Amino acid sequence: MTERHEVPWEGQCTDAAYQFGLQCAKLVAGKPHNVTAPLDFIINCFMTELWDRNFGQSEIRAAFEGAISDLPRYAAGEERRSSTSAELATADWRMTESP
Repeated sequence: MTERHEVPWEGQCTDAAYQFGLQCAKLVAGKPHNVTAPLDFIINCFMTELWDRNFGQSEIRAAFEGAISDLPRYAAGEERRSSTSAELATADWRMTESP
């Protein structure tokens, strides 16, 4: 029998991605000094961290390329989720309560 708070592997991956994305948005919203492309810097650091954690270069490349090729389907042809909401990127949707 599983614990009540146990989250399946897929859910743990989703949670980790959610937290990483939220943290990236907050870092970029902080307007870093002397960094012209903050997302490039973040992704470079992330890929280095994956390599340091013993993922292979080909594994990392294939995972990123696979995710990039799937992005148009997920994004439905839109460049950004919202062109008008500056708060959307840093909103922690899981912390908001329903009415």
